[in-house]
Amino acid sequence: MIQKDEDIRNAVTDELTRASVDARNLAIEVRAGRLYVAGTVGSDDSLQRLLDVLKGHGDARTVVCDVKVAPTVPSDSLDGRGRSPVTGTSADSAHESRHQLDKS
Repeated sequence: MIQKDEDIRNAVTDELTRASVDARNLAIEVRAGRLYVAGTVGSDDSLQRLLDVLKGHGDARTVVCDVKVAPTVPSDSLDGRGRSPVTGTSADSAHESRHQLDKS
């Protein structure tokens, strides 16, 4: 990656963090001074903060934004990994159950 492109990407990522935008589901790329952002955010408010950051970022020659709102589904487990809708168990507990049945 070209250093200027990397600098732009790092600056945008830092600005999103300061704006409290969760960027875990975003792909942020800069190629030849063009900024590409795609993915999802959890709320309309997050999307607006993301757009404000992108509007205020004059280092990129072009900004292409394909970000949609996809609210996060609350997890029913403390570890945040959720439970299987089919079995009602987490992947770890199902794994442990199978091992308990192995008598070999």
